[in-house]
Amino acid sequence: MAEEFGADPRLVAFMQYVRVACVALTASVVARLLAGGNGALPGAGMEPAPLAVLATLAVAGLGAWAGLRLRVPAGAMIGPLVLGAALHATGLVGMVLPSWLLALAYAGIGWTVGLRFTPATVRATIHALPAVLVATFGLIGLCGMWAWGLTFLLPIDLLTAYLATSPGGLDSVAIIAVGTHSDVSFVLAVQTLRLLIVIVTGPLVARWISRSAGEVR
Repeated sequence: MAEEFGADPRLVAFMQYVRVACVALTASVVARLLAGGNGALPGAGMEPAPLAVLATLAVAGLGAWAGLRLRVPAGAMIGPLVLGAALHATGLVGMVLPSWLLALAYAGIGWTVGLRFTPATVRATIHALPAVLVATFGLIGLCGMWAWGLTFLLPIDLLTAYLATSPGGLDSVAIIAVGTHSDVSFVLAVQTLRLLIVIVTGPLVARWISRSAGEVR
């Protein structure tokens, strides 16, 4: 969308990656404070049955294939999420993974996010960093205030509300939710809804801003 509507794709990419990093770090600190250090890997000390692990991996693979095949936005993540939720909710399949495989998956997600920060991108946009940080933490603060208000409207704890309303980093937030024994279903439901709304409204807002900027010029 950045290239299509005349924005600087390097600055957009830089701001998005900084936001994801700040959201993940802030969520980790908040989880540490609110969860009291109960951040052990789920399932630690238990070895799930091999057939259950294979079933989980099959659901993940099939869901990712279906999501990509149907060209669903973020299909590799949304596909397994929807399929796994449906099978788990109906009691057909239980989602289980050994702790060592979870650790590898978490490391892979961390590497994927971290390696997106290329030196060329950082050098090209370093002058915008202060404004980017102010905007990012301002957004995180607003979402945090909404999370606090959400605890008065719904029977959920503050950490679950904070992770659910976190402005981005769905995969990182999901890891923190699982590790702190928050309401993972609620967190993922709200985060997925946020993602879908952004995907639907993003082009409309970008087109409106592009036209407004053209009229000003």
